[in-house]
Parts: sequence; structure tokens; C-alpha cells
Amino acid sequence: MHDHSQILVVSRDRLLLQTRRLILGTYFEVEAAGRMSEAGSILSKRDFDVIVLCDTLSESECRQIADLVRDQRPQPRLISLLGPGNRYKSALTGTTPVTEAPLELLKECADVLGFDLHGKQRMFSN
Repeated sequence: MHDHSQILVVSRDRLLLQTRRLILGTYFEVEAAGRMSEAGSILSKRDFDVIVLCDTLSESECRQIADLVRDQRPQPRLISLLGPGNRYKSALTGTTPVTEAPLELLKECADVLGFDLHGKQRMFSN
């Protein structure tokens, strides 16, 4: 059974995109975008609780996505994945930095959404 929380994952790397979609899709409803135009189209039609920004995106692309959701209420949480080469790079303002480890990403999404991974239930309502 899936939680009704909506997550959008954006990455230029198709393999990473599919892997993250599968991992997060175990607990949440997940949409994936492999291009900025695709992300823009999806965001114009739907609201998300969390948007995961892959380290394959440039800082400019991350800002574009942040700008697209700036006026949404409630505003989605942005999670910025940090790859091995940029682990200590400053994160985009307003994002939560997370290393790209799959389990850490899953835990961070669950924490942000108030979802208990062990009990498979919401810990609080938004």
C-alpha cells in the first residue's frame, strides 16, 4: 500500500532516475522527469510534497525548479542530492542536502513527510 504523498524526482541520468523511482515508489507515489522541459510540464499540472533534485542537475537547473514551485501552497520540500564530488558543496537555498545513498534518501523523504517506514504509517498529518 502506498502513502498518498507525492514525490517528483528530477535527474538527467535515466538509470539513477529509475532506481530512485523504484526505491521511493515502495512507500510513496513517485513521478520522474529526465529533462527540464518534462519537469516543467509535470509541475504545471500537479503539486508535489517533495521534489528530489539529482546531483546530475546544474545549479541553474535546480534554481529553475525552485522558481517553478516558489508560489505553490503548500510549498514542496526540495531535497538536493550530493554526489561524491560535491559532498561538501553548499546546497541551494531552501533545499535539504542529502548524500545520494538510497537508504538515506528514503529516510529523509519519510522524515519530511512524517512517514514511519517501520510501521508503514504516517507519524503526523500535514
